[in-house]
Amino acid sequence: MTLTEQHIAYIENNLTFYGITSKDLKEDLLDHICTYIESRDSHSFDILYQEALQKFGGYSSFQNLQRETNHQKFTKQLVTFHKIKTSVGFLVILLLVISLVFQMMQWPYANAWLLTAIALSILVILPIHFYAKHKISVHKYS
Repeated sequence: MTLTEQHIAYIENNLTFYGITSKDLKEDLLDHICTYIESRDSHSFDILYQEALQKFGGYSSFQNLQRETNHQKFTKQLVTFHKIKTSVGFLVILLLVISLVFQMMQWPYANAWLLTAIALSILVILPIHFYAKHKISVHKYS
């Protein structure tokens, strides 16, 4: 069966209606459903569409895929936050050690190194830490 633009729009609207918000997931599901329908020999779009839905697990399966996609995006964000926090944390430790060496040797700019380390801690590490904690708490309740 050859699909028309109206059929494709109908399938896409149904995916949106049933909670598929991820653009990539929607395109993949749309592609799989359309491929399944086009590979079958029948003249009834409705029957083939229902068969395709059953083959792919129905709308509840699509909603589970959406939840998994959201969870994977959330996990990826958290990993990125932790990588940034760890990298900046090592930089802060390095700056503190440099500041300590400068203090012990009584070289100039020891306080500048110390203030830079403190500023990075306050302006980068703490906001990332609290934002990640906030995202985790929000994600637990959604």
